[in-house]
Amino acid sequence: MSSQTIGSDFTGGALLPNYVNGRLLAAEDLATGQASLLTRDARIGRAAGAGVVQGLWVTSGATTLTVAAGTGVNPSGQPVVAARTITLPLALSATTTAGTAVFSRCSTGGTDSGVAAGAYLLTARPVQQRQGQVALAASPDSTLSPGCAARWTAEGVEIRAIALPALTTVLGVAATEGNLRNLTAHWCYGAEQLVDLPIFPFTFDRAYSGLDRLDPADLTDLDLPLAVFRWDGQRVVDLDNWSARRRITTPDPVTSGWSATVADRRDADGQARFLQFQEQIDLISAGGLARYTTATENFGLLPPVGFLPAAFQNGSLTASQDAASAATAARKSAAAFTGSLFDPWTFFGGAASYGGVVDWSVADFALRQSWQLPPELTSFNSDERGIHLTYYWVRENLEASETIPTYVVFMTNLPWQQSYGGGTVTKASDTEASEAGDTPKGTAT
Repeated sequence: MSSQTIGSDFTGGALLPNYVNGRLLAAEDLATGQASLLTRDARIGRAAGAGVVQGLWVTSGATTLTVAAGTGVNPSGQPVVAARTITLPLALSATTTAGTAVFSRCSTGGTDSGVAAGAYLLTARPVQQRQGQVALAASPDSTLSPGCAARWTAEGVEIRAIALPALTTVLGVAATEGNLRNLTAHWCYGAEQLVDLPIFPFTFDRAYSGLDRLDPADLTDLDLPLAVFRWDGQRVVDLDNWSARRRITTPDPVTSGWSATVADRRDADGQARFLQFQEQIDLISAGGLARYTTATENFGLLPPVGFLPAAFQNGSLTASQDAASAATAARKSAAAFTGSLFDPWTFFGGAASYGGVVDWSVADFALRQSWQLPPELTSFNSDERGIHLTYYWVRENLEASETIPTYVVFMTNLPWQQSYGGGTVTKASDTEASEAGDTPKGTAT
């Protein structure tokens, strides 16, 4: 045997009652044991990571917010559970309405006040409430009534709204009524702070997101972010789940500046950024406004890779050597624009160029490589770096039945597309792009 114990320490360890026959157990013994088990559960929860496990999707009416039943884990490691769908009027509690610890003082309640106009982060946190009554045993020599106590400590969930600062610009893009939803999301992702990461990653602030910059007295480790919404004083506008919602994210492996480089939260943020864009695209498409929608008016910033349900330019696509086939192109050209399909010319303007046709494997690979890349500006004139976005038709989609809508994938200049020692990614030549008739007006290919 070559191992030996060189020390031990029990400071701060769990205290669990030692159950033996004949022992008298006081309430303090059981309370300490229960608190120790809850602490152990919280440590396991922190090891698993914080985020939404399932459900907890937020929807809205004109003056209400509805949180679907679901489960999550907050940063302190505690489960956040909504056992049923909860619909709430937009009123904020002036004081805490319930305790956040199992053994806490009774709640004193609070008063409600109307929500002021502005942007808010919606969060959920676990709370407890005393319920029912149980009689207490009288002391053997007492003649007084022993009274009663609460029978149960019931676990529940509390929904809170935390005010967000008013935005004027994000990455130099001025906030407007049209792009405010998009810019608020990128503020939450920390787009402005992450620009500094390549400059000196050794000391980069690991608390880089916009939500990290909220007052810790407002956004605590008990709070699980669910969504961001704006209230204009009369109704809910721009409810956006993916600005705040994250999947379960494993804890940072380091506490230094390298956290932002290696932590799982960067991937989770990138995935949320992609889903936020796609959800907004779906809403525009469902509203029948896609054809005339422009990126500059509705999206100050775009994810590095994204997808648009789109129709061929002017209803036609001339077959080129990298198109699926002349027959496929001719069949697809018969499909006219509808309000649910975007026109790439109109949407991108001068912010993207046409690149031809790619296989789905290329689009899928590009998407998975994009989580930690910076967003792209939609205004070509403000982007001194030049055109960074290229959009492509997807071959498998072109070859599918004519009843299936067409779409494009756009992607930034990904690292593996850049030329190093003569190697480049193949895309449509200038001649092919010209033949296809899909080059955005006023852009290069």
